[in-house]
Amino acid sequence: MDTLLIMRRPYNSLLCAILLLALCAFSLVGCGGCSGNHQKIKETKGLSEPAPEKSVSSPPQELHGVPLRPAENNLTPDALNTFAYLVFTQAIHHEDEQGLAAIIPLMVKARMPASVWLEGGVWLLSRKSPYASTVLDEALAMWPDDLSLNLLYAEILQEKDMPELGIARMRDYLEKHPDAIDARMEMALLLVKNKQYPEAEHIFDSIKGKQRTPLVDYYQARALIGMDKRNEAVPFLQRAIKGMPEFVEALTELALIYERKSDLKAAQDIYERLLKLNFSPQDVLLRLISTSLRLNQPERALRYLRKGPETPAFTIAVAGMLLESRHFLQAESLLKTMIGKSGTPIEAYLMLAELTYEQRRDLNMALAWLDQIPSGGPSMRVLLERAQLLVRDGKDSKALGVVRQAISAFPDASEPVEAEIRLLARLQQKSQALETAQKAVVRWQDNADMLFLLGSLQDESGDKKSAFKTMELLLTLHPDNYQALNYVGYTLAEEGRDLDRALTLLIKADTLAPNQAYIVDSLAWAYFKSGKLEEALREIRRAVKIDDQNDPSIWEHYGDIASRMNLTEEARRAYIKALERKPDNAEALRHRLLQL
Repeated sequence: MDTLLIMRRPYNSLLCAILLLALCAFSLVGCGGCSGNHQKIKETKGLSEPAPEKSVSSPPQELHGVPLRPAENNLTPDALNTFAYLVFTQAIHHEDEQGLAAIIPLMVKARMPASVWLEGGVWLLSRKSPYASTVLDEALAMWPDDLSLNLLYAEILQEKDMPELGIARMRDYLEKHPDAIDARMEMALLLVKNKQYPEAEHIFDSIKGKQRTPLVDYYQARALIGMDKRNEAVPFLQRAIKGMPEFVEALTELALIYERKSDLKAAQDIYERLLKLNFSPQDVLLRLISTSLRLNQPERALRYLRKGPETPAFTIAVAGMLLESRHFLQAESLLKTMIGKSGTPIEAYLMLAELTYEQRRDLNMALAWLDQIPSGGPSMRVLLERAQLLVRDGKDSKALGVVRQAISAFPDASEPVEAEIRLLARLQQKSQALETAQKAVVRWQDNADMLFLLGSLQDESGDKKSAFKTMELLLTLHPDNYQALNYVGYTLAEEGRDLDRALTLLIKADTLAPNQAYIVDSLAWAYFKSGKLEEALREIRRAVKIDDQNDPSIWEHYGDIASRMNLTEEARRAYIKALERKPDNAEALRHRLLQL
């Protein structure tokens, strides 16, 4: 239809409108509908010539040489549709959000197609406009079965931090259109985006036969990964890649799973494929360097380095990997290539100081690297690194002096104050450390590290009640602080109270910081105190498997749990391990060992 053709070509809309003046027997200048609506948008140039203020005479008889017929009271449906679209496009052209919202009644009257409403909604959403939901409300009142409009509204609700309402809308849509495969797919994607993985996975799993595409397999794998079922996700990713050999997102997810499983050769092969596809080459090269170092292939890692960009950021990232894998000579050689060049980042000097001390235990040589940093004065990071090196060399008092220099130079920074508190505690000036920490948490009330430090000092000083209160405050401000979750959960378990909450907190801590032996030990102890012995035994075995050189209290807990379950030999081995670490309660442990 001509009207639809006009809508597809908004830049030709004015020309089309002028032609319609002659063909459709109406006047854009003289009609009542136009004069009312034009006031609702800004700068309506091109639709009409504004009348002089001192004249309200009859409309002109012609426009650019085209004879105009007298104004008519009512527009034809096609004319109304065209006029509404012209005003709509002009509002967008002039970036007039309020003007677009003002012409909603006109768009409703003209019964604008769903595609036009969608265009307006997308434009408003891209601008994070408060009018986006208003436009979509009217659009869906007119076109309730349009999938794109429903999805856009769900996206708008997501932006307004109301994702559940968007998901509920899509559920309603699916109830009315149960066979709409696209709607089911989009609903599942929305659920993945909002981390509602089990329901998303169920929807993806219901898509069968020819309707299953590589995209379905990929997003079902994403849902499984979100549920921490990575092994189950592997065949779906493999099938997605088989259907689309250059499906880089699926290749990336599969490589990451292989890395996590320590199947480094398989991960390396996939990263090589991604490199050939030129997908994010810098990131892929970093992954290849990382896997090569983990496979103890430093020369191969350096070959990948030479393929990368000669930028400070890339070089520093690779040097960090070399340091972490304890390839000190290669890291030192790489960092030295940067020294003296314009724009060398501070990180290069800090890392050279760090590896010099780590490799040679030469404090003066390490500090010399810090002295070479070109700057107008020492930065806070440099001062704190200097203090850290002094601490590692056993010079705590000198380190405290450097930290106080940093406090004086950077009075608004919390990091030097935190370092001062820790050093005071190391120097056994615990009352001063506690007083400084109490003042610091008043000054930096939302600082999680400072609150945890205060709670730890209170605990060490024997004020368990205040420590618990501080940690509870920390959880109120930062519910995902895994250290506070562990402290509160373990304390509740140790005191044998509110054990359900203790388990909830410790399970969350284990999820947020997986494979931390001390957290797994706390979880095992909470299960033990709750009478759930099988779960306790499973978790304490996991704790010592993570790190068999850990704290003697973990081995003590292992002995207590195994003893309760009449696993005598296992308990004996655990108590002996605890005693080997020379705990403070050695005499009590020997007594328990004799009682087995």
